[in-house]
Amino acid sequence: MILELDVGNTRIKWRRKSMIGDEVIADGVFPDENEFLSASLRHEKPQVFRFSSVRSQLLTERLVSWSCKHWNLEPLIAKVSRKCGGVTVNYPDVSRLGVDRWLALLAGYKIASGACVIVDCGTAFTLDSIANTGNHLGGYILPGLALTRQSLEANTSISLSAEAIYSSIALGNSTDEAVLNGSLAALVALVEKEVAKLKALEGSCRLIFTGGDAGLLKDSSKFICSELVPSLVLDGLDIACPSHQVPSQ
Repeated sequence: MILELDVGNTRIKWRRKSMIGDEVIADGVFPDENEFLSASLRHEKPQVFRFSSVRSQLLTERLVSWSCKHWNLEPLIAKVSRKCGGVTVNYPDVSRLGVDRWLALLAGYKIASGACVIVDCGTAFTLDSIANTGNHLGGYILPGLALTRQSLEANTSISLSAEAIYSSIALGNSTDEAVLNGSLAALVALVEKEVAKLKALEGSCRLIFTGGDAGLLKDSSKFICSELVPSLVLDGLDIACPSHQVPSQ
């Protein structure tokens, strides 16, 4: 069995897969590493444990130490590299590219088999474009929807009602609508602009969404053929950390 973790800014996504056929046995979310470690004691030892983390090196070391102690298993840790899975990163310092973005690029490019725009709508909103050749053309990082709302409420006199929800990108007729619709409309407009640019450059492209607010952006976008892949970062682990890399025990 393979255990995979995506340690994000605010939660830990996990899944267990079979060694043969990549069948997902179970998946879910933990609020923090303590919950994960406690739950892991109740499950069988995996044959492969691989993860990515955007949090501190201290947390990475804790997960490695725990796995070695309780499972006698050295985990595979995703680290950004210049070339992997057909994708070429053009950052001068590749270590400055977030590992979650990188894994999403690897998985997205595998799905698209060509030019694609990858949009991750989580705590942060990220957008990345990949050419047909696998060349990473660059991307954007912005506050996600929740952070945008929190920033306005923390730094202005705006106060939104607790019941306010994202429902449209139309002009707002209340403060709640103006803030929520406006922040959603801004992200949707950016996505549509970048898709149009990549199509003009490459002839065609795929649009792939992932992240907690991905469904909301996908539904608000005019691109009917866009795809929602909640497991995109975890899917990238299989490319970055194939199971044959597991050191023999």
